[in-house]
Amino acid sequence: MISYSYMDSVENKIKNGETLDENEIVYLYDSASLRDLGRLARSITDEISGNRVSFVSNLILNYTNICNVRCHFCAFYRKQTDSDAYTLSVDGVVDEIKKYYEPYGIKQLLIQGGVNSFLDLSYYTELFQRIKKEFPRLGIHGLSTSELHFISLKAHIPVKDLLIKLRESGLETIPGAGGEILDGSVRKRMGRPEESGRQWLEIMEEAHKLGIHTSATMMFGHLETSMDKAHHMLSILELQKKYHGFLSFTPWNFEPGNTELAKEGYKYRSGGVSVLKNIAIARIVFNKDLPVIQSSWLTNGMQMAQMAILFGANDWGGTIYDEKVIPATGKQVGNLRKDYIINSIKQLNMIPVERDNMYRAIKTY
Repeated sequence: MISYSYMDSVENKIKNGETLDENEIVYLYDSASLRDLGRLARSITDEISGNRVSFVSNLILNYTNICNVRCHFCAFYRKQTDSDAYTLSVDGVVDEIKKYYEPYGIKQLLIQGGVNSFLDLSYYTELFQRIKKEFPRLGIHGLSTSELHFISLKAHIPVKDLLIKLRESGLETIPGAGGEILDGSVRKRMGRPEESGRQWLEIMEEAHKLGIHTSATMMFGHLETSMDKAHHMLSILELQKKYHGFLSFTPWNFEPGNTELAKEGYKYRSGGVSVLKNIAIARIVFNKDLPVIQSSWLTNGMQMAQMAILFGANDWGGTIYDEKVIPATGKQVGNLRKDYIINSIKQLNMIPVERDNMYRAIKTY
């Protein structure tokens, strides 16, 4: 039994800017009290951003649901032959953005879909060029590492050259999608290629070397152990210390509805304690090296997003209009407009700060 003094030593390491080791992170997951985690996490966030909480006017656009990876935790993907399979044309994507860009002041476009073997590199370069032409104030936050890896293979070019071409076409940042849990054995059980965790890190590193900023994520509440999560975060932290290319980190919980993992027995989503614990531990582990921890309201709901702020998160995430991936699990999330986010942050006696895709402040409310 580890005594409370062990938590004292963890706190001292954090205050001195030292990196926790894997066993200390496992201790935080398995033995530390939620109260202690929240207190320490929020104290770190107070030093980083005080009582300011950022958010972005965001549009999530899923340009295709055709995917040849077929992850066991995903209910969104379809085969080309499925009756509800779709791929938006470039004009179709533009038409969709037009519905929201001016009316809602959209600043960030999170665009991703599936690993669609019917699409060539030219689809993406034409798409991004057109988006930047039509919507010049929109930051394109696009494509998972899985999509990028496949596009590079199909185009017969290295990932580095692909990223350069996409940046020239208008891509600004890369989301953390595809991170899940980086351990190869866990990924294999989730229906992912065993090497895809290593590929995620390699593609992120290529992006950071080029000066392209990215986000990082972790999906919890399924097959993973506390040690798996410790290794996941330490791998991201190691890369962050080299390039400081990650803009934010979002821990989000597995949604089991309509997925293969649910059929295998993983039927229940994580509860509130687990959600808050993952938020707090992420803040503690990344400390000031990765200043932004996102609350991920999309899978956790509005009230839990507010609690996440109290447990160390300092970014709400973004507005939502007709997102399709989470609803595919059967969980209805609806739309979330800017005024709802502002009010939810103010209810915490905190200051809402609207940001752009690069986390630069636009307006304080």
